[in-house]
Amino acid sequence: MALGVSGAPSPERPDHTGGLEAFVPDHADLLRADMILVCDTGNAAVGIPAATVSLRGMVNVVVTVEALAGELHSGMFGGAAPDALAALVAMLATLRDSEGNTTISGLDNSQTWSGEKHPPDQFRHDAGVVDGASLVGDGSVSDMLWARPAVTILGIDCAPVVGSASSITPSAAARLNLRIPPGMAPEKARDALVEQLRAAAPWGVKVAVDTEAMGAPFRAATEGPGYQAINDAMREAFGRPMASLGQGGSIPLCNVFADTYPDAEMILMGVEEPQCLIHAPNESVDPNEIEKMALAEALFLRDYGSRRVPAGR
Repeated sequence: MALGVSGAPSPERPDHTGGLEAFVPDHADLLRADMILVCDTGNAAVGIPAATVSLRGMVNVVVTVEALAGELHSGMFGGAAPDALAALVAMLATLRDSEGNTTISGLDNSQTWSGEKHPPDQFRHDAGVVDGASLVGDGSVSDMLWARPAVTILGIDCAPVVGSASSITPSAAARLNLRIPPGMAPEKARDALVEQLRAAAPWGVKVAVDTEAMGAPFRAATEGPGYQAINDAMREAFGRPMASLGQGGSIPLCNVFADTYPDAEMILMGVEEPQCLIHAPNESVDPNEIEKMALAEALFLRDYGSRRVPAGR
């Protein structure tokens, strides 16, 4: 039996309740399968088929800094009064080095990716990197995307530029997203991040860190008959070999499946190639990707059963 899942729940998507994550272990016999297709990832590019074999986990936190009881005039008090926004900026600056590597004490930022390589020029195009800007980190694009931790500042609460006054900021906050590769526990990553933020806080300011969400990373096995069957189906549907990629997104349901059905194979695939601009206001899907991926799934279902028949039958 093959089980297909599309639009898997994720802590990044507040409209998903995680109902499937609770449903699966409570109804294990109902959904039990030899092969699980999670159709919520995508190809390397339009027309280049791929299976995702690695997902980064994630930790989302909000760090809040308090330095003063209220706003103070920067002319009268600036220079001696602690500035919460300046303190927050100093704390956030410790999370990356001058090359852009994520530098959180206790988290390995030197691992390398052994699968398909992500060409730097293609990544620059896919990401829309402006002319003159460099890619960050001292590893390859694949290393930085799929094998190493990566912290992103999602937002900062402070006075906006337009309408700001000549006053010292009494409190400020930032929302952080930390992506972690397979082999790294989200609890350990969260604790390391919180410890570093607290240790980096200057001038005795008060620091509070609240955890919003955590998700474990995932790595798929690629040695079974299901993986070979989807490889053959992709080759026939797209006319070229299937690549093996990582993805930066997190799909906690994959870990639920792996824990509930440890003997099942799992393939992550889909139509969300980079130009889809997933989560952007103008996201879209190339119709050719839908057509060819549907054909690949049909070919897979046609051929997979024969590979599961025990010898002698």
